[in-house]
Amino acid sequence: MQAGRGHYSPEIDLLRKIDRFGLESITGRRQFYFGELRRMIVSENIVTAYQSRAQSKDWASWVNKNPVMANLLAEAERLCQ
Repeated sequence: MQAGRGHYSPEIDLLRKIDRFGLESITGRRQFYFGELRRMIVSENIVTAYQSRAQSKDWASWVNKNPVMANLLAEAERLCQ
């Protein structure tokens, strides 16, 4: 997975800047575009799933406890290959 190897994610970068400085100061708009917001949420969910799985000592158990996150992560990894 790209995020796991320390690769740059424009969605995560944008989200961090918006969290720090606010949407309007970064984009010049008061509202998100739907697609923009969706990409940032999905990217954030992928990173969260990756970090959660990485912290788990038993990945099989993690998959059983987190099926939605596991499916999202598996799909993201498949698309990156």
